[in-house]
Amino acid sequence: MVKLTLKPGLRVKKIKQRNEQVSVGEMPFNEESEGNADEALIQEINKFIEWTKKRLNIKGNPQFTFSKDTEKAQEGHHTGVHSGNQIWIYIGNRNLVDILRTVFHELVHQRQEELNMIKNGDSYPGSPIEVMADMLAGKYIKIYGKQHPEIQNQQCFGHV
Repeated sequence: MVKLTLKPGLRVKKIKQRNEQVSVGEMPFNEESEGNADEALIQEINKFIEWTKKRLNIKGNPQFTFSKDTEKAQEGHHTGVHSGNQIWIYIGNRNLVDILRTVFHELVHQRQEELNMIKNGDSYPGSPIEVMADMLAGKYIKIYGKQHPEIQNQQCFGHV
């Protein structure tokens, strides 16, 4: 059984267990579970989100959904989606460093939106906003990885 606890002042919006998806309102979450290594991984993701928000000067508090919904990831050909104040991240069968890179990429889109850089039709492979998000995510995951080498090769969330 998994119990979610949040930082003070935060609340769970919804929890879907059928497709092993957890959605948390406004900010990252902490997870408590009996004998489960996922707790440390959730804490690492929380720490990375806060680090990234400071680097990018993010003003808002997007709602993150961390999902193992492989069908959604395969159908959309993506491991992350930013839409308004919602960020969806695929976490199934991925190493922690890959998940964190996707988190950074999607938070770049959050900042781009805050700066009114994104217009309808701007998001396609190779578009300027995607190139910027890819470049910054690649650069900063290396910087973070040097400070936190434990994220390299760490398998997580039921990796098979």
